[in-house]
Parts: sequence; C-alpha cells; structure tokens
Amino acid sequence: MSQRKFILLSILKTWFIATVISTVILIIYMMITEVPRDYEHPRNCDMSGIAYGLLIIWILSLSMVSFSSLFSLLNTFQGKIKRWLCWFLLPILITGYFFIEISGGKIDGQGAVFLLISNLPWFILWGVYYSRFNSQFK
Repeated sequence: MSQRKFILLSILKTWFIATVISTVILIIYMMITEVPRDYEHPRNCDMSGIAYGLLIIWILSLSMVSFSSLFSLLNTFQGKIKRWLCWFLLPILITGYFFIEISGGKIDGQGAVFLLISNLPWFILWGVYYSRFNSQFK
C-alpha cells in the first residue's frame, strides 16, 4: 500500500470510527444527565439533535484538517518533528480555537466534557494511525 493511500484510508477510518464512538458516548452522557421531565408541561423542542449535529460536523472538520498529514510525504517534511507537526499541529490548534469559541473563553464542566467526547476518540485513533504510519513506512 502506498503512503498516500494509507493516509487517505486512515482519514476515512478515523472519521467513521470516531464518529460512531463519540456519538455513542454522547448518547450515554445525555441519558445519564437527563433532566427529569415535567409531564404536565412538556418541552416543545429537544435540543439534543444540535449536539449530535455539532459532533458529526466537528469530527468531519477534524478529518478535513488531517489532510495536512499529506505534507509529510514531501521531502521537505521528512524529519521526525516536522512529520509530527503535520499530523498533529493543525488539529490541535483548531481544537483549541473550537474550545475557546464554543465556551466563550470560560471553562465549565459541560464544555470540557463535550470537548473530550468530540476530540478524544479522534485523537487516540489518529495517534494509532500515526504510529502505524511510522512503523510501516520508516
């Protein structure tokens, strides 16, 4: 398998698996923290759909950002540090920007939990593919 094909398949696999894992974790988290319903005055709208949509859009944007890993195929980016920066620097910067924008600059418990749910599975899988990339193509 060529390096380009490996990276592209890594991006697709990471996106799909991270989306499934994060959605399951989000469903469990929302079931655990569910507010007791008042049956006399039901709510008109359930906002959980927005959380699922944000989660899927966010993981998709991380996957699009991960195309920076293709820079590691160029000769000028063949160093170990430069390759690590290509695979992780851009997603980390965008994750930090996402957290600051969504939370409005203040850190609360729910924002931190949503950040972990939406980013941690992606970064773990992406780290696994990075180590496999280094072991196969070094």
